[in-house]
Amino acid sequence: MYKYTTSQLPATFNNYFEHITDVHPYNTRQIKTRQIALPKARLNSGAKMMKYSAIKIWSKIPPEIKSRTCWALFLAEYKKYVLLSY
Repeated sequence: MYKYTTSQLPATFNNYFEHITDVHPYNTRQIKTRQIALPKARLNSGAKMMKYSAIKIWSKIPPEIKSRTCWALFLAEYKKYVLLSY
Protein backbone atom coordinates (compact mmCIF):
# COMPACT_ATOMS: atom_id res chain seq x y z
CA MET A 1 0.00 0.00 0.00
CA TYR A 2 2.87 2.39 0.73
CA LYS A 3 4.30 1.94 -2.75
CA TYR A 4 0.82 2.34 -4.25
CA THR A 5 0.16 5.61 -2.44
CA THR A 6 3.60 6.96 -3.40
CA SER A 7 3.22 5.85 -7.06
CA GLN A 8 6.17 3.46 -6.98
CA LEU A 9 4.33 0.54 -8.60
CA PRO A 10 4.08 -0.28 -12.31
CA ALA A 11 1.36 1.48 -14.29
CA THR A 12 -0.84 -1.63 -14.29
CA PHE A 13 -1.66 -0.95 -10.62
CA ASN A 14 -2.78 2.66 -11.18
CA ASN A 15 -6.49 1.75 -11.06
CA TYR A 16 -6.30 -1.25 -8.71
CA PHE A 17 -7.71 0.65 -5.72
CA GLU A 18 -10.36 3.37 -5.59
CA HIS A 19 -10.15 6.49 -3.49
CA ILE A 20 -13.17 7.55 -1.46
CA THR A 21 -13.60 10.60 -3.68
CA ASP A 22 -14.08 8.26 -6.65
CA VAL A 23 -16.78 6.27 -4.86
CA HIS A 24 -19.00 9.13 -3.71
CA PRO A 25 -18.91 12.86 -4.47
CA TYR A 26 -20.12 14.29 -1.16
CA ASN A 27 -17.75 15.84 1.36
CA THR A 28 -16.43 13.66 4.19
CA ARG A 29 -13.42 13.78 6.49
CA GLN A 30 -11.65 11.13 4.42
CA ILE A 31 -11.49 13.38 1.34
CA LYS A 32 -8.78 15.51 2.95
CA THR A 33 -6.60 12.48 3.68
CA ARG A 34 -7.18 10.78 0.29
CA GLN A 35 -8.12 7.51 1.95
CA ILE A 36 -8.69 4.41 -0.12
CA ALA A 37 -12.23 3.06 -0.32
CA LEU A 38 -12.88 -0.39 1.09
CA PRO A 39 -14.47 -2.63 -1.57
CA LYS A 40 -17.74 -4.39 -0.78
CA ALA A 41 -17.29 -8.02 0.28
CA ARG A 42 -20.44 -10.08 0.12
CA LEU A 43 -18.89 -13.27 1.47
CA ASN A 44 -16.13 -14.22 3.88
CA SER A 45 -13.98 -15.24 0.94
CA GLY A 46 -14.26 -11.69 -0.40
CA ALA A 47 -13.05 -10.29 2.91
CA LYS A 48 -9.96 -12.50 2.70
CA MET A 49 -8.82 -11.07 -0.63
CA MET A 50 -5.58 -9.09 -0.67
CA LYS A 51 -7.37 -6.04 -2.03
CA TYR A 52 -9.70 -5.97 0.99
CA SER A 53 -7.26 -6.95 3.74
CA ALA A 54 -4.51 -4.58 2.54
CA ILE A 55 -6.86 -1.61 2.83
CA LYS A 56 -8.01 -2.70 6.31
CA ILE A 57 -4.40 -2.93 7.53
CA TRP A 58 -3.38 0.34 5.83
CA SER A 59 -6.26 2.24 7.44
CA LYS A 60 -5.06 1.20 10.94
CA ILE A 61 -1.55 2.61 10.46
CA PRO A 62 -1.11 6.05 12.07
CA PRO A 63 -0.78 8.96 9.59
CA GLU A 64 2.67 9.95 10.85
CA ILE A 65 4.00 6.55 9.73
CA LYS A 66 2.17 6.68 6.39
CA SER A 67 3.64 10.09 5.63
CA ARG A 68 7.27 8.88 5.59
CA THR A 69 8.97 9.82 2.34
CA CYS A 70 11.47 6.97 2.25
CA TRP A 71 10.60 3.26 2.00
CA ALA A 72 13.29 2.27 4.54
CA LEU A 73 12.00 4.82 7.09
CA PHE A 74 8.43 3.69 6.56
CA LEU A 75 9.39 0.05 6.99
CA ALA A 76 11.37 0.71 10.19
CA GLU A 77 8.56 2.78 11.73
CA TYR A 78 5.94 0.23 10.72
CA LYS A 79 7.93 -2.61 12.30
CA LYS A 80 8.20 -0.64 15.54
CA TYR A 81 4.47 0.07 15.45
CA VAL A 82 3.59 -3.59 14.94
CA LEU A 83 5.96 -4.83 17.64
CA LEU A 84 4.71 -2.28 20.17
CA SER A 85 1.09 -3.20 19.51
CA TYR A 86 1.61 -6.73 20.85
